[in-house]
Amino acid sequence: MAVASPHFFHLAETRLGTAAVAWREDASGARIVRIYLPAPAETIRRKLGRDFPGAVRKTCGAVDKLREGIGEFMAGRIVRFEKAAFDMSPIPPYHRKVLAALAAIPRGKVISYGGVASETGAPGGARAACQGSGKNPFPVVFPCHRGIRADGSLGGF
Repeated sequence: MAVASPHFFHLAETRLGTAAVAWREDASGARIVRIYLPAPAETIRRKLGRDFPGAVRKTCGAVDKLREGIGEFMAGRIVRFEKAAFDMSPIPPYHRKVLAALAAIPRGKVISYGGVASETGAPGGARAACQGSGKNPFPVVFPCHRGIRADGSLGGF
């Protein structure tokens, strides 16, 4: 879904490709709206152009802090990301619960989507929990990779 500007983006080169963070400013300051995992640079630029047409390349303190936190996380350190810096307003309420449940899973642990559904008050709602995980705009911060299928296999997110 395309969103009108003014949005900004920051690109970061990693050993896995180009990563990006899209953000905007509001009365509360910088609000991160999406994290793009590393991919070829042209793929990232195409996604940014589709999702945030007219966005301007720029960074800010919140993005710098996020970049540092992700670096620490990837180095194996425990990081507590400042959740207030993320714009959760476009995320449906149930999907917000799913993201919070995923963020509460300790590093190195996993949970089934059915378990996430039960923890978020929707027993039998594994599919909805899986969808919430799959639409996660903030991977790493809300670790969707910790949600798995009931049979222990990866769910594709």
